[in-house]
Amino acid sequence: MVKYNEVGGFMKKIEDYVSNISFEEAYVKIDRNKIDYLIKGDSNAKFPIRIKKIGFLAISLFMPIMMILSYTSAKDNLVTTVFSRTIAITTATSLILISLFSYFKSRHFLKNYGYKEFIYSSLKILFLSYICGSIGTVDSNYIIHLVTIIIYVPTCLYLCYIVEKNMLIEYINLTFGKEYKTNKILSLLVKMAGIIMILGLVIVHLYRINKSWIDKDSINDSINGLGVSMTLIVIAGAFFMIIISLLPTYISFKADLRIQNKLVIKYSEEFREMYGYYKEEWYGE
Repeated sequence: MVKYNEVGGFMKKIEDYVSNISFEEAYVKIDRNKIDYLIKGDSNAKFPIRIKKIGFLAISLFMPIMMILSYTSAKDNLVTTVFSRTIAITTATSLILISLFSYFKSRHFLKNYGYKEFIYSSLKILFLSYICGSIGTVDSNYIIHLVTIIIYVPTCLYLCYIVEKNMLIEYINLTFGKEYKTNKILSLLVKMAGIIMILGLVIVHLYRINKSWIDKDSINDSINGLGVSMTLIVIAGAFFMIIISLLPTYISFKADLRIQNKLVIKYSEEFREMYGYYKEEWYGE
């Protein structure tokens, strides 16, 4: 298994793996259609990439902006303090800045690849906004709630990071016939996130159809009858929350596009000449 002792070291390892791929190997696996997709996207798309990016920008900004509006107005139905409002507004502002940074950063990539990366970034920001949405609301367990979020968010971000890198290594192994070590547990976690998403959709659909049949008291009695301790419920809940943090990665992280982008940039002139792109078309001059 890969040892994830240092995030920076792991990132360097990915770059080393990409550097070990020759142009000849890259050329066999990356044809002109794939490069066109990195640059232009789907030729049959109804909306241009720029419009779609603005749409995802609006989605990623919606919840942080609503947080700021809610906590600055301090409505009667929200129990807050100056400290909690400051934390909430600072968090929301940070998410807005990260979203804007991701948007402008994506403009420096190949056009469609930058759009795909921005979708991934937007979904992560949307997830974090949902997790942090109530961070300014005070209750009897506010400090515990705040500490939980402070621990949970960095944990999720780190987990997403190492899962991304594991997926990149898996793609390199599968596509270029390498045998670099990967972490099977991380691969399993991503698959579990997909299963949970599908089950969640099914459960929500069934609940909407049959909610009048569901007796909450009988469900609670059944759980108590199984003798499940609160400790086990908390552990299971924590594990579930960790898994669902990988949903943005499962849905929108494209390991193939990221590696292809790295190789196209590395062998930029070679690919341009081999596939006959004009300099103006290739470099956007």
